[in-house]
Amino acid sequence: IKPGLQDLCVSRTSFKWGVPVSFDDKHVVYVWIDALSNYITFLGYNVDGKLSDNFNKYWPCDIHLIGKDILRFHTIYWPIMLHALGVELPHKIFGHPWLLFGEDKMSKSRGNIVYADDLVSEYGVDAVRYYMIHEMPFASDGTFTYDLLIESINTNLANVLGNLVNRTIGMVNKYFDGVVTRTGVEEPIDKEFKELVFDIKVQVDKKMDELKVADSLDALFEIFRRSNKYIDETMPWVLAKDESKQDRLSTVLYNLIECIRISTVLLQAFMPDTAEKIFNQINTDKKSFGTLDKFCYYESGTKVGKAEVLFQRIDVKK
Repeated sequence: IKPGLQDLCVSRTSFKWGVPVSFDDKHVVYVWIDALSNYITFLGYNVDGKLSDNFNKYWPCDIHLIGKDILRFHTIYWPIMLHALGVELPHKIFGHPWLLFGEDKMSKSRGNIVYADDLVSEYGVDAVRYYMIHEMPFASDGTFTYDLLIESINTNLANVLGNLVNRTIGMVNKYFDGVVTRTGVEEPIDKEFKELVFDIKVQVDKKMDELKVADSLDALFEIFRRSNKYIDETMPWVLAKDESKQDRLSTVLYNLIECIRISTVLLQAFMPDTAEKIFNQINTDKKSFGTLDKFCYYESGTKVGKAEVLFQRIDVKK
């Protein structure tokens, strides 16, 4: 806007397809004018004032999430059109950064195009979802390389998340025939552990509200990292050898299962397929955001399923 705004020609003569201009058959409407109007016409906007229920319900939208290269069209042309129609503007417009191939923009001419279907068939849909969200920072371009994708899968998905779920369910099956019991034998470390989980839950929610999606996902994975550390600190394998410590062992494993449930509720927004697999393994239907207000929704006496590998480590050389 700083250099000043020029008049925009809203028709073209360089091609034939498009909405014809009624007073000149050589012209068709400039593509951005008819394209932007789809935001409201598909909801049932009518210039005669007969607005649909969907339009009245969903417009104005809370946010337009768009690529930064089309910011001009959405923040100058589109508001002008809406003002001219007397229609309320979107509440917020966010131009997200690009995902680069290494240091370059993806381009067919350069031959560095990566297709999502190919990635999904090779690495799985949630691994690709995780990488694309995690590597797209709030205010700068992200980057894609196969090496970084594989490192992300091995480090964060296999080692941190997969390892936590696998070893926790494995211990419940090994020590208590798969039954999770809440015995309530608490120690100071448990209070600190729970407080951290709920603090991070708030962070995840707050970061999403700020559109800092990668930061939100980072905060969520801090729960998984802290849970792995909690295992190392409480040493269930040592407790299992002491008959007098069985109730304490039950509490530790309950805390871990409930923590996994809480974090998996949050994980649904990012990796829905993986979240469903975890819910099935820990055998719970407490999946809603409303079950995150306290640390006890996992039902004592529930029998977990069999531990299954969520993410296989990838051999880089292969």
